[in-house]
Amino acid sequence: MKRKSRTTLRNKADKLFSLAIRNRDDHCLACGSAFRLQCAHIVSRRYGATRWSMDNAVCLCARCHLKYTHDPLGWEEWVDDRFGKGRLVQLKLRARQGVAKVDLAAVVESLK
Repeated sequence: MKRKSRTTLRNKADKLFSLAIRNRDDHCLACGSAFRLQCAHIVSRRYGATRWSMDNAVCLCARCHLKYTHDPLGWEEWVDDRFGKGRLVQLKLRARQGVAKVDLAAVVESLK
């Protein structure tokens, strides 16, 4: 059996993670809409240590996701108001600690 590339595994993990977040919340946590739902990361998904952490993502509609993408200070204020100041601080600390190499196959299995 051919081994899947890291890119293939990362894309699969991203799709499964997005689906899990949208199924968990089932509406936009900012405005309440149930249309055009997307997975929004609290701390950027560029950080492997928090990219697939369930506490690092929320469900937003496309409109709210775009709004907060272009207003990072407003985003941080919304996160603090919604979850308390500690959550963002803790996620940033975890993200900065980083990981040497994420086991993508394990991430995919855990999200199935």
